[in-house]
Order: sequence, then structure tokens, then C-alpha cells
Amino acid sequence: MRRLFRMAFLLLLLALLYWAFPLLGPFLRYGLPDPRGLDRPLTLLVYGVSPEYSGHHQRAPERFRGLADTVLLVRLDPGANRAVVLSIPRDVWVDLPGYGWHKINAANPLGGPELLKAAVAQAVGVEAERFVAVSLNALYAFVDALGGVRVCVEKPLRYEDKAAGLSIDLKPGCQVLDGKGAEGFLRFRHDALGDIGRIQRQQAFFQALKEKVLSPAGLLRLPRAVAQAEAHVRTDLSREEVGRILGFALRRPELVSLLLPGRFGGGWQVDREALLELRALYFEGRAWSEEASLRGRTVALVYGPSAEGKAEEVAERLRALGLRVWKRPLEADPPRTEVLENGPGLLARALGEALGVPHRVSGEALLGADLTLRLGP
Repeated sequence: MRRLFRMAFLLLLLALLYWAFPLLGPFLRYGLPDPRGLDRPLTLLVYGVSPEYSGHHQRAPERFRGLADTVLLVRLDPGANRAVVLSIPRDVWVDLPGYGWHKINAANPLGGPELLKAAVAQAVGVEAERFVAVSLNALYAFVDALGGVRVCVEKPLRYEDKAAGLSIDLKPGCQVLDGKGAEGFLRFRHDALGDIGRIQRQQAFFQALKEKVLSPAGLLRLPRAVAQAEAHVRTDLSREEVGRILGFALRRPELVSLLLPGRFGGGWQVDREALLELRALYFEGRAWSEEASLRGRTVALVYGPSAEGKAEEVAERLRALGLRVWKRPLEADPPRTEVLENGPGLLARALGEALGVPHRVSGEALLGADLTLRLGP
């Protein structure tokens, strides 16, 4: 019996070593997760760098100096056990020191991460302490190594750019996307919402990616995925800071994804009043005490083919709560039933409790409505 136990222990140890071996390189560079986690909030600028081209169809070597077409301000808050991701549209205009007025995504090729930090601080009023730059190759490597990510495509996404070698053809419905499919889902912006629709799809992808990573299959593949993507990332985080962030991540913090509030008009015009509200709550740690009254608010009721018969019944229930209802049918069912709010979340919580459904703070909420109610299958 003892011999059998020793053999089982040895096999378990070998399996653990095989699982963790891909992380050897990253651990040597950045260290192991620090179980203490973060001892204070940390604000990061995380941005995705578009490919550069050296000729027709020829992508240039990675320099991390392309346009920053995905710009995220991330607040890791150990006190609230929360990770806040604020998406900043590429069409926000800023006055870049030494360069004049440009769209914010031009800051990286003009002055690198430091100029982009300054541009984000000007747009949001929050200074990032560190930066993380991610190339498109990291997306391919990470998603493929995870075995794909399941997302729900709400409408046909079709676009082709032969010069850039980009071909997007995604049909409506829930499906598992590999790295190439994920690129199409995340980069498509050729519809009425343009970059804002792209950001909302990115936030939906963040949620789906989190679910995949925390699944048994995702955890099994995670070391190899991290090792594959790590070569395509640049950062000024110290070895100690990376270890503490990894320790914080092991606590499974709540994910809050936000869209920089604003409206269309010569680019993306920031709503300063709404921004102050979000900044106070999520970046400055101040409580928000506004009354969460639903009466007179607008809710976008989003549903797919399987919920058409239910939609009017739900709409009547919403009107009985004093809400104005916009009905928005989709070509595919949303992945789940939930209430979304791109704001403090008090209204989403109130409606979620009234209906008995989950609620979430997310920039996926439809523009122009106070709340979005998705009806799942």
C-alpha cells in the first residue's frame, strides 16, 4: 500500500511539473506569484498595438510603436478585491505635448508609452503608474493555446482589407473562436457604431475570456497560454510588482468593465459629469450615494429569436416599474439574461433585484439608455 501511495504521489508530481513547465521562462523573468498580493491600489495603462507594415501584405517586426487602437486604464484595487477596466475610444482628441491635437491612439507612435500615459491622464484625469503594451501576436498565441474562447456574435461581421491581410467573416450565434476569429471579432468596426461597437465587443470578449481562463479546461491550458503570449508583451513593471499582481489575480477579483462615457461628435466627446462620477467611485475610492430610482429611466430590452415571444411580457413588467422601454431584437440570442449599466451600478442592482436576474457594470450597455436588459435563451 505504501509503495502504491509513493507511486501515485510521484505520478502526481510529474503531472504538476509537466503542467507548470511552460511557465519556467516567465517565472525566471518575473518571479512567482506573491501570495501577499497587492498592498495598495495600482493603476496600469494597458494598450494593444496595431501591426506595422514594411510593404504590401508584409508585417514589419514587432517594435510596439504602432497605433494604440485598444487603450485601457486598469485599476487593481485589493481593498475592494476588484479590477476596473476603463476602455478609452481611439477617437478621443487630446493635445499632445510637443505635437498638438491628435487622436489619442497616435500618442504611441509619436512618443511611446510615456506620451500615451500623458494623453490618457489628460482625457481621464487619472495618471497610470505603469504600462503594459500587447501586440496582436499575443492575442493569437494566447487564445490558440487556451483552445479558443466562446463568444456570442450578435450580427454578421464581414470586412476584408487585402492590403493588411485582414479578412473577417463571422456569422451570428454563440461559437468558439480561435486566435484568427478572435482578431476579427475584436478588430471589426465597420458599422454604424464604429470604434464604440468594437470596444463593446472587446468588453464582451474580456468577460468570455475570464470565464474560459477560470474553467477547468482553461486552468489546465493556462501555463502554456501565458508562456506563448509573454514574448509579445512589453512592460515597465518590476519583478516584484508582477509577482504581487499575480498574487492579486489568484484571489479572483470582481471584473468591472467600463466605456469612457460620452457621445459621438467630431470624434468621441467625453461626458465630463458622468466621468467624474465613475472616477470618484472606481479610481478614487469614494462612495456614491445617489438615489437609485428606476422611475423615468430608459432601459434597452435586447433579445434574440428564442425570446421574441417573451419580450413583450418582459417589456410590460418593465413599464410597470416606471421604466421607458426600447426593444432591440438581435439575430442571435445573448449569452445570458442580465442587466447591464455603464455607470455606478446602483440602477443595475435595483433592476436586477426587482426582476431576480444578475446584474453587471459593463460598457457593453447600449448607448443612449440608462440600463440594458439582455434576455438569454
